[in-house]
Amino acid sequence: MFRARLIRAGILFAIAAAGTTSCGKTQFTQPNLKTDVVSVQAFERFLNSAQRESRELLIDGRVTNIEWDLTGNPSVILLEGGAGGNYYVLVRSLWTLNQFGENDGFYLLLEWPDRSEDRLKEPLVTSVDVLSDLGDTLINCSSDALLRETSWSRSQKQEDQVWIELFSDAAGSFPADVWRWGAETTDPCTPVNGAEFIGAVNDGDTLGSTSHPGAGFLEDLYDVGGGPVRDQGDWTYIVTNHNPGSNVPLAIASKGSRDSRLNRAKPTPYVLWRGGRPPGPATVQKPFLACENGHPPDNPVREDDAGIRDKSWNPGDYVPSFSTSLPSESQLDVIGKGQWLAGKWALEIRRDLTTRPVSDAVPPPPPWPDDVQLAPGRRYMMRISIYDGTTKTTSQSQRFPIYLRP
Repeated sequence: MFRARLIRAGILFAIAAAGTTSCGKTQFTQPNLKTDVVSVQAFERFLNSAQRESRELLIDGRVTNIEWDLTGNPSVILLEGGAGGNYYVLVRSLWTLNQFGENDGFYLLLEWPDRSEDRLKEPLVTSVDVLSDLGDTLINCSSDALLRETSWSRSQKQEDQVWIELFSDAAGSFPADVWRWGAETTDPCTPVNGAEFIGAVNDGDTLGSTSHPGAGFLEDLYDVGGGPVRDQGDWTYIVTNHNPGSNVPLAIASKGSRDSRLNRAKPTPYVLWRGGRPPGPATVQKPFLACENGHPPDNPVREDDAGIRDKSWNPGDYVPSFSTSLPSESQLDVIGKGQWLAGKWALEIRRDLTTRPVSDAVPPPPPWPDDVQLAPGRRYMMRISIYDGTTKTTSQSQRFPIYLRP
């Protein structure tokens, strides 16, 4: 991310061209800061063709005019940080009604500049070279070279991540809802449609697949003033892919029938999937064994790249340091998807205005107690923090007002 003390803007943030000034001024023009956010009313489904076909608002990281133009000009929020740098984030918001005119969802769009896309979080890296330049096998499978502790280390690379705090009133009082998006730890966790293949677990792998199939699940936390605590339920990245004190992977990606669905639009190295918490069944992973894929053993990271002829393990190849799986209970509330393109992140987020346990009961169950319930006509305060490929330095906004305009 831009590290200058003050960055005027980013792509789509009106970067001034070299030597360009406005109206004879000798200094670059700053963006027209609009530091409050107005969430406007919309419908969960909208017409998108001359034939008056309708579809739902898509949470896919792709910003389209038909979805977001009705919000008007975005708000320009300044993020400040020491080593993290100062820069601006564009914020848009809307809230929706369903087809029966009932209050439905709350949406956010964040866009910010970032020179690099950091998708990996502490990957396990190998130093093993399986093939020589002539194609000769350099390791003996019986020696278990790929399973030696000395053959693996853990990288210090960190993912890009965003923290959003939504305070419970216009004064910025606690409690606050806290949502965390991570480029590797939450973004790839998308549900699958049970009709795509046999074996999908109802209300497990498939939950949410018919309404927002491209969206991953954010981590949901609650802060009563003493720091954020995770909401009830399992989150997305609880299962580590190595034993304590070890850097040798336990599993690698499997080219099974489910990987293209569970890793929807994500290359194999980003995520290993399980269908549930241990001892639940493994889905898109298999045990990592010496030469388990023949002689020499195949590397699924390289299998994913058709331009690489050598599909075996090479120095610098990596495996995710944890497996992911879909969350449960109150951790299912917030969905989102990020897309990095040409030096800019776009992150779309959705949450129900009123969050409840998933149930067909009539009347419905009461709202989750670990969420801030949102109501049109009310004003709240929000704060945004962004970690650019680090866990130590952050750029953070001041608290700013957001109004759900009826």
